[in-house]
Amino acid sequence: MTPDCTISVLHDVLRVYDHRFLDLDRAHRDRLMDGTRRFLGESGLSDDVRSALPASYRLRAFCIQRGLRDELERLIRDEVAGSPGGAVVVGGRVYAMYPYLRGVPRQDADITAEVGVEHRLEALAWKDGRVRVTGHAAVERVETPRTHVEVLLRERAARSEHRVAAEPSGGGFRVFLDPSVLAPGRWDVHVAATAHGVTRQARFGRVREPGLRLDDSFRHVPGRDTEAGLYLTRGGHLALLVREARGPAPLRSKIIRRFTR
Repeated sequence: MTPDCTISVLHDVLRVYDHRFLDLDRAHRDRLMDGTRRFLGESGLSDDVRSALPASYRLRAFCIQRGLRDELERLIRDEVAGSPGGAVVVGGRVYAMYPYLRGVPRQDADITAEVGVEHRLEALAWKDGRVRVTGHAAVERVETPRTHVEVLLRERAARSEHRVAAEPSGGGFRVFLDPSVLAPGRWDVHVAATAHGVTRQARFGRVREPGLRLDDSFRHVPGRDTEAGLYLTRGGHLALLVREARGPAPLRSKIIRRFTR
């Protein structure tokens, strides 16, 4: 069997170890584990196969090969419940932590390529010509009392970037975005979180506080002949449009725009 074929078959075999496995009675669970153990063989996963599988599958294979049924069931229950466990950073690599699993090879617990950034937009407000952004951002699964957060503004056409360091605020972060330092264009908002030297970033704004309302009116940028307005992209991400200032809209246009939103 070729490596690609082996990887494909392993994906099909190991993916059934989810809520469906927990729904089986004990006898069927044991038979499924025995069959999977025979397929894995005594040598277990090769380096090529291991690198092609996600950590959740590698850990399942580890438990199955060693007959750790109770540990396997707990691993699956935690994932089904949305509590996959914490992680630790060692030498710039991120490793999943499972206190009930002993002897797991580092390469099986390595989730460096899988962790992203958890983020949530909690509040937006214009203040003195700037946008005050309040939210939360953290490297997934890495528990730490200190996370450094930056908000990145990236202009789509010119690919230019503007970074703003955030300050801690109530368990999350707060940052002020100043349109006066931005050239006209569409600026997508990203968030970057750093913990123990590991940095992850993502588009920001899709995950929002329930009931959050976006003020999409345009505001004059102090000291500039531009105006700026917030909006959500089709994907639900936060963005800032900076454009040349336009003359005041007639009262009739303002009323029509207000009632047709």
